Amino acid sequence: MRIIAGIHRGRILANPRDRTVRPTTDRAKQTIFDILSNRILFDGVQVLDLFAGSGSLGLEAISRGAASVTFVDSSRDSLTLVQKNIGALHCGDRCTVYQADVFWYLRNTQARYDLVFADPPYRLEKIGTIPTAIHDSGVLKQDAFVVMEHSRESTVELDESMYTVVRKPFGQTTVLVLQTKN
Repeated sequence: MRIIAGIHRGRILANPRDRTVRPTTDRAKQTIFDILSNRILFDGVQVLDLFAGSGSLGLEAISRGAASVTFVDSSRDSLTLVQKNIGALHCGDRCTVYQADVFWYLRNTQARYDLVFADPPYRLEKIGTIPTAIHDSGVLKQDAFVVMEHSRESTVELDESMYTVVRKPFGQTTVLVLQTKN
């Protein structure tokens, strides 16, 4: 797993040693950021990385110019990995890390974001509710984007009155790129 573009291009990120974290593949990450690069300027954006895992998506955004990234994960092991990767890239001044349940964080934060990544465990029981939970939480700024990965077998219902939807399949994974509607 590596940073694909930006000031940290080519830097290798630490990976989990076990299978509790499923990192986004470089191919999927490249496609996600290609889609986003045609829709958003990364300079100065505020990013939320939910189910952060290793922090790969948020750190890619930092490399491309994001002003800040907030990483949220309930796993202490995952957040230790995120901290290690933040330290390796020397970008701790632009990163905040929270150990919390993602749904709790969404209900309790007052922060607002331009871009939200959600890469939940594929077996998460409430996976289909994530786009609505993000939208209803109030964390999204106007014209914000949400990028979510899920198993092709998962049912993720989208209210198209909330989001413009782009779907990209990658083997057993589907990537959703959602933009809020005004």
